[in-house]
Amino acid sequence: MECKSAKIQISTSIMWIVLLPLYFSIISCDAESTSNRERNPDYVKPSINYKGQFRKGYVRKSVSINKNAIRNQTRSRYYYETRGKYRKRK
Repeated sequence: MECKSAKIQISTSIMWIVLLPLYFSIISCDAESTSNRERNPDYVKPSINYKGQFRKGYVRKSVSINKNAIRNQTRSRYYYETRGKYRKRK
């Protein structure tokens, strides 16, 4: 009887050794996709360039990870270059 309980104890300890890392790896994975994450803009600190000139600090806008973002930017640029109040008259 003692041999059976020892086998059960060994099998449960092996099960814990296998399942516990699996459980933590599943929990540590981020279920939220990258497209749903909030992207915050970064502040770039003022600095001095290689010529010794002062460069002002500014807020760097966050970069869109939308696959259509570049296409939309191009369309928008084309629209405002060809129409609108500030276009160059020929």
